[in-house]
Amino acid sequence: MAKDIVKELKPYIEEIVSSQNLHLYDLEYVYEDKTWILRVSIEREDGTMDFETAEVVSDLISHKLDELDPIDHYYILDVGSPGAERPLKTKQDYLKNINQYVSVYLKEKDENNNDLYTGDLLEVNENNIVMSYKEKTRNKKVTIEFKNIEKAHLAIKF
Repeated sequence: MAKDIVKELKPYIEEIVSSQNLHLYDLEYVYEDKTWILRVSIEREDGTMDFETAEVVSDLISHKLDELDPIDHYYILDVGSPGAERPLKTKQDYLKNINQYVSVYLKEKDENNNDLYTGDLLEVNENNIVMSYKEKTRNKKVTIEFKNIEKAHLAIKF
């Protein structure tokens, strides 16, 4: 059901978002805390977002949803930025974030017995990514296959 809603609404939402010179980062329909949420993550080309712009887009999407009436039960429309620790979901997300500080969680431990790497994303190619990370005081590199990535997101360096 949730995937069908996203599939049905995505073209309309993409059209609204792009009409405001923005990028649709992610669209999801999820059940959280006993409530359905249609979450629309948007950003400018440079990765920024402000409250006023999100509010305008939210109003435009809300009007379109009222017109289409695609969901027959209570839900919340949540329009905002993907955030500072935004997820990396597509290969394009990885490519856009080369030289950024990221956390990558692995499905299975690798040859170093690690299932999490946090460091700088150096390269992205067809099948894997290359990261630089610190182990104690030493800088190291690791190559991670996309098929072994459970999830990844931008990270904040302290």
